[in-house]
Amino acid sequence: YLTMNILIVDDAADIRAFLKGILSGKSWTLYEASDGCSARNLIEQHDIDIVLTDWMMPGMNGIDLIQWIRGRHSDRYVYTILLTSRDHESDLIEGLSAGADDFLNKPVNATVLHARLDVAERIQRIQQDLLNQQQTLMKSKNFLETAYQSVKNDLADAARLQRSSLPQSGTTMNALRTAWRYRPATGISGDHFDVYAIEENTLFFYLLDVSGHGVTAALRSAAISQLLRPASNFIHLTRSTGPAAVLERLNHDLAQGNTDVDYMATIVLGFIDVKNRTLKIAHAGHPPALLATHDGVKEMSGHIGLPLSIDANASYEDNFYAMPVGSTLILHSDGVTDCENDTGKHFGSMALKKTIENHPHSSADALVDRIESSIDSWRGESAITDDQTLLVIQSAN
Repeated sequence: YLTMNILIVDDAADIRAFLKGILSGKSWTLYEASDGCSARNLIEQHDIDIVLTDWMMPGMNGIDLIQWIRGRHSDRYVYTILLTSRDHESDLIEGLSAGADDFLNKPVNATVLHARLDVAERIQRIQQDLLNQQQTLMKSKNFLETAYQSVKNDLADAARLQRSSLPQSGTTMNALRTAWRYRPATGISGDHFDVYAIEENTLFFYLLDVSGHGVTAALRSAAISQLLRPASNFIHLTRSTGPAAVLERLNHDLAQGNTDVDYMATIVLGFIDVKNRTLKIAHAGHPPALLATHDGVKEMSGHIGLPLSIDANASYEDNFYAMPVGSTLILHSDGVTDCENDTGKHFGSMALKKTIENHPHSSADALVDRIESSIDSWRGESAITDDQTLLVIQSAN
């Protein structure tokens, strides 16, 4: 504010002239009106800060004018002082109840009026400061909401892109059928998996879990997954030397670039020889894969090496299994078995095995659905706090 705009409202011209004379010595811009209706028009046309109004006027009186001021929609606060010769306590209550900020008896004392206007001016400046702060906060709020929505949209796009990079469920080759479930904890996931043929009778697969959640984990997971794409040199090692050699080379490269060890990744990786019905698999800190056959569900608890990116010289071992007709391979991230219910208890590997055992003749798709249902029944209303990924590869009869 450089100056205050003051409106004097009184039906007596001499009173208006008297008040203007008292106030003309200060840097205030003065307006005058002879009745409430004229005052209302001036308030609509100008940024009036303070209104000095007589109570008793023809037409719209001072009380009516103040009530109109309080009822109008405006970001600008108008400070009102009611001038009257009425001095009963009930008059004071009526005036203040109507919305008047102050009450001044006639005849007006110049010193008292100046003191009241100084108070009004301070209050108006405070009001304006609060309004400016509110507008600044609103702009900040709008900016943050826009930024949040932009980030939210970007994450949604990233989640769609991430999901689009996953393999299709269904028959992959010959009699092998796959199904999967992919549930990120925060929209995008640090989990990733893939399954594809690398030779006429060889199916390659892996399930990867990078520590952490959200964007950072997803980016690292995507980078590692690129190394395991069909065109990657890593995959050429699989058939010739086995999955353990792939893990050792992959781990060496990741550890070299992770000198601060600020993340790690677990993975289960292998291939299925469809013609000979055999499975070769290696684990790097990952939960053991499960193999369901006519004899039950067995945990592939062979050698499980360190997670990737911790020790560049870590070693891994290949584990060999028969995969007869009718058998099912189940891979999962630790978000499945570590899923908590409302008491903080984990779903656990025993519950997972039991669910698989209870549905020995389920198709790959049906088995994934039943495992998911079991997990959800277990957790109840508890939120998913870690990425959950299931990959099922079934050798059909």
